[in-house]
Amino acid sequence: MRSRLAHDSPRKLAASGFTLTEMMVGLALGMVVTAVAGTAFLLCRAAYLATAERSLLEERGQRTLSILSLLIRQGGWRPDPAASAPAQPAISGADNCGQPSMAAIPGCGKPGVAGSDALLIRFSGSGQARDAAMPDQTMIDCSGYAVAAQGPDTSAGANYVAANLVYVAIASDGEPQLLCRYPARRNGRIDGSGWTSGAIVRGVESMQIRYGLREHDQKPGIFLRADEVSALGEDAWHRVTAVQIALAFRLEGRSATPPGMQATATHAHIDNAIADALDTLPGYSRNTWRVFATTIRVRNMPQCLETLC
Repeated sequence: MRSRLAHDSPRKLAASGFTLTEMMVGLALGMVVTAVAGTAFLLCRAAYLATAERSLLEERGQRTLSILSLLIRQGGWRPDPAASAPAQPAISGADNCGQPSMAAIPGCGKPGVAGSDALLIRFSGSGQARDAAMPDQTMIDCSGYAVAAQGPDTSAGANYVAANLVYVAIASDGEPQLLCRYPARRNGRIDGSGWTSGAIVRGVESMQIRYGLREHDQKPGIFLRADEVSALGEDAWHRVTAVQIALAFRLEGRSATPPGMQATATHAHIDNAIADALDTLPGYSRNTWRVFATTIRVRNMPQCLETLC
């Protein structure tokens, strides 16, 4: 009896559990499945983050171009086009300009962030019928506030009511951002007391601008830097009929550049001089980059009122 029980015990043990070999094989298979599942999870998470970053980058770029396009299209607008033309140009700018100052042509306190340019846009707004100094909410500046038809510095249409100065600066946390300087207000009116600066969009590494001048009733074919326009004389700024803008963006995450988002892919759509300037940016190939570019026609210049520029 004892010998039979002793002889049958391994069979009973095998029938009621796992052998050591089976346990080792099961653990190994479990570890492989866990590793595959973990890798798949990390790949899915990376793909999700890359998609979210691309969406955020696209939203920032398109929103910034929309804001700048609106401002440039408003440049030179006056409620009474027949009034004497303002002495200051509606559109002007400066190359490689940091800490810009308000002037007929912006002055620069130091070089721009990554060679960024500054853009100054002047225009008037639309006022209420009973009070032209109160805006009717149809025209706004870069702050989102409405601009009236008259201001404290306007006299018989000789000056523009508002000026918006757009430039790139570094935020307190080290992130580059696009700023806009606009007139201070009190009780909804531009009071002429000074200027206020506010951020438009974060993550703008560089802003490059070129200007198209109308020559002999022809549309602009060559786009010049701001210093090249100024070299032609201050009157040349009154002949600007188009502005080309290129914005180099990067995300706060500093992730690797996703496929299809290399900056060189957009160079065919912008001026060669702008492309060359963007190629010199520090770390241009190491971050997540996207260049947003567009050309905006200036509709309210004196030479554009009777014919399409």
